[in-house]
Amino acid sequence: MVIGKRTFDVGVDLWQDTPFPVPCFVVTHESRDPLRMRSDVFTFVNDGLHSTLRQARQAAGDRNVLIMGGPTTGQQFVRAGLVDEIHVQLVPVFLGTGTRLFDHLGTDHIELGRTAVIESPHVTHLRFHVPR
Repeated sequence: MVIGKRTFDVGVDLWQDTPFPVPCFVVTHESRDPLRMRSDVFTFVNDGLHSTLRQARQAAGDRNVLIMGGPTTGQQFVRAGLVDEIHVQLVPVFLGTGTRLFDHLGTDHIELGRTAVIESPHVTHLRFHVPR
């Protein structure tokens, strides 16, 4: 799993562990030693997105790598062409502030292919394929 530094800062005290029982790679500009938790470890990567993804893929083996970093981290990976799928959980609530999910992706048209929709009264799960 890859997460952004802000997601780590906000979540680590709430989670009291890694968010899932897998290695977590934190995209950051800071140098920091790994943080061992109950389930696994947070590794802080400060030499770029490609390095972060390479380390996460190595740790994942034949499993998928999830990027759960919030809008800023997600936008960076999309702009770099490093995303195969986008999963969006749409909740019927408007938030007044915060970072917009797709605000800084540039002016290029990105055509997504919808692969799944799961609806409930509380959330709609959307899944899209990102062509290369």
